[in-house]
Amino acid sequence: MKPISLDGVQSVRVLCLGRLGDLLVATPLFAGLRSRFPGARISLVTGERGEEAARLIADVDECLVLRRWTRLFSNLGLAARLRFEKADLLLDLNAAYSRASWTLAALAAARMKVAFEKTRGNGIYTRRIGPPGEAEHMLSRYRRVAQALGAPYEPRLRIRLSPEDESSAAELLSKSLASGGLLVGVFPGNFKKFDNRWQKRKFAELMRRMQEAEGLRLYVLCGPGEEGQVGKLLARLSRSVPVIGPLPIALTAAVLKKTDLLVTNATGTAHLAAAVGTPTFSVLSGYTRAVWMYPAPGQEGQDGRGPRHFSAVSASWSTCRDVPVEAAWEELRKALDWARAREASAA
Repeated sequence: MKPISLDGVQSVRVLCLGRLGDLLVATPLFAGLRSRFPGARISLVTGERGEEAARLIADVDECLVLRRWTRLFSNLGLAARLRFEKADLLLDLNAAYSRASWTLAALAAARMKVAFEKTRGNGIYTRRIGPPGEAEHMLSRYRRVAQALGAPYEPRLRIRLSPEDESSAAELLSKSLASGGLLVGVFPGNFKKFDNRWQKRKFAELMRRMQEAEGLRLYVLCGPGEEGQVGKLLARLSRSVPVIGPLPIALTAAVLKKTDLLVTNATGTAHLAAAVGTPTFSVLSGYTRAVWMYPAPGQEGQDGRGPRHFSAVSASWSTCRDVPVEAAWEELRKALDWARAREASAA
């Protein structure tokens, strides 16, 4: 695709109304935009669910938030800014038609409006990029956006952490866990997404096996509103495991940065771990593996997608729930062996 002519761009406005994972997988594109337009002001328009994550993106100068419909005056202020503060480039990252993102894009004043081609509402965009394929990885689709804009693209997730958060994470871990051994976090969250969530009984059995393994320090990471579900999972264990959280996203990221391996469901927390360089293991559906996650070490040549993800993958495209514990444990042992070797080489 021939790059779009965008000489003299001084302001870039990006619409991305998704959650934690949606924003994190877009961070390589934001880095490319910063390199392509080094003097431009880059603003991100996101929803309330993505606000915390948006503020961790280093290459964003300003975060604008679309609030819930009850926050009328706040949203009127956002609408006024989009309408009367003209941008040189508006980039809509929502791949499918969304009434909210379409309305914001239609309302916004911009010299150039770029988006993926959608099933409807394409007329408001100046340039459309081919729609994502069913099995096209998120990083691959954003690579195509970068190419259309003539921007460089390195498919590595990245966020910025404050020294205060890193210090608080170190203190939290030292109070919660004894020293020595491989530090393994377990995040069984994403309880609301049935097909992306491995059953609690299977997660508990996997944790029992980790408890029996030598040289592991386990903790469970708990998300907001998940205390009850986490408690039910831990009740299946014969030995207690420290629980950390719920925490703000920035502090969660700092805790993950100090973790040797995260065992997790398919969730934004897996992307948060990837963004701070922490290896992960997860149980996945075929779709999630193809579109959202990253290759294991030795397979990073495909699309350049990061080197630190291990997984047990279902033969089903749509659900991970049929993956047996034995298959997950076999793959997790490989991740643990890799993490141990990594720790030994760093010693």
